[in-house]
Formats: sequence, C-alpha cells, structure tokens
Amino acid sequence: ILKPRAYGVLPLVFGTSLVAFISLLVAVPVGLLLAIFLSEYSPKRLRSVLKPVLEILAGIPTVVYGYFALTYVTPQLQKILPDLMVFNALSAGLVMGLMITPMVSSLSEDAMTAVPQSLRNAAYALGATRREVATKVVVPAATSGIVASFLLSFSRAIGETMIVVMAAGMSARLTANPFEAVTTVTVQIVTLLVGDQEFDNPKTLAAFALGLELFILTLFLNLMALRIVQKYREKYE
Repeated sequence: ILKPRAYGVLPLVFGTSLVAFISLLVAVPVGLLLAIFLSEYSPKRLRSVLKPVLEILAGIPTVVYGYFALTYVTPQLQKILPDLMVFNALSAGLVMGLMITPMVSSLSEDAMTAVPQSLRNAAYALGATRREVATKVVVPAATSGIVASFLLSFSRAIGETMIVVMAAGMSARLTANPFEAVTTVTVQIVTLLVGDQEFDNPKTLAAFALGLELFILTLFLNLMALRIVQKYREKYE
C-alpha cells in the first residue's frame, strides 16, 4: 500500500536553521576574538596585513568552500565520527562558519575601531588592564555594530546554496541530527526552478512560496536585530 505524499516547509526550515546555527557557533566566537585582537592588541603593521587577508577569504567563491567541505572536512570528520554520513549538516555548517568568519571579524573590528579613544584612556587612567578595556569598555560600546555583524552573517548563512548542495546534500529531512544529510530553503528553490517551468506550474508556485517564507523570516530577524541595535546605541551614545 502506497502512503500518500506529504508536503511541508518544516524540513527545509529545520535544515536551514541547523546549518546556519552550526556556522554561527564557529563564526561568532572566532570572528569576535579576531576583531578584538585586531582592534586592541595587534600592531599596526600586522593589522595592515591580517585584515586584507581576511577580506580576501571573504571573496573566495562558495563552490571552493563546498568542494573543500566535501573532499577534506567530511573525510577528516568521519575518522573521528564513524556515524557521520557522506552528506551531512555538520561539515556544511563548519565550512560555512569559516566562510562568514571574515564578515564577522571585519565588521566587528570596524565597530570597535570607531569607539572613541577617550573611553579607553579613561579606563586605563582608572587602572584597567588591556583585557578589561577590551571586554568591559570597547565591546559594550560597540555592541550595535557587533550585533549588526552577527545579523549580516546569519543572513549570509541562510542564503547560502552551493556549500549546502555539495556538503549537506539535498535530502529534506525533519531532523536536528547534524550527522545526517539535510537541505535548505534556498537549495529547494533552485531544485524546483531547474528547467523551463511555466509560471502557473506547481513547482514554480512552490518556489515562490518558499521565497516568500524566506523573505518573511529574514525580515523578522532584521527587525528584531534593529530593535536591539537601537537599544544599545541609545545607551552608549
């Protein structure tokens, strides 16, 4: 007896959220630490070299990251995690986090550099160490810019397609297991629009519905982050 087909957007939303969440677990701490180092610790000569290198990493085509995830990251992870599938969300998320790390670090570093030097001097005059100045003065004062960098990075992760296709596969599964193959909303849109499709074709209409869902999700995140940015900007201005 054949079971009736089941349709729904939840597996795609779960897959998108899972890969994006893994990427943020990599990009946010690493990018923020790099930003603090470049802003507060790095000599000017070293900063003039490191920042352009990070910006070059941000310009590498995503297909290169996808190939790197499939041919190197996944085999290395399978040596540690035998249950890891060939196509999995973990590899895609880790490499995607590597891809968006330069965005987090560059934008956060710009926000920290914009903090007035007088705030740092006042903290040093009160006996604060360099670490205390960086973590308790500069980072709170640059919160609005840092949150904006997280938002842009998350939006970048949600909209990524090539890395997910090559490393995570195209299986729409309702799972939170990063060891399994998943797919995302953007990958499904591309899949539905392959070939010549009429506008009133069910696949085309489904692709437009997924695009609308992705737009609403991104809009909600932008509005929420904008509210957070305004709150902290009023506090520290």
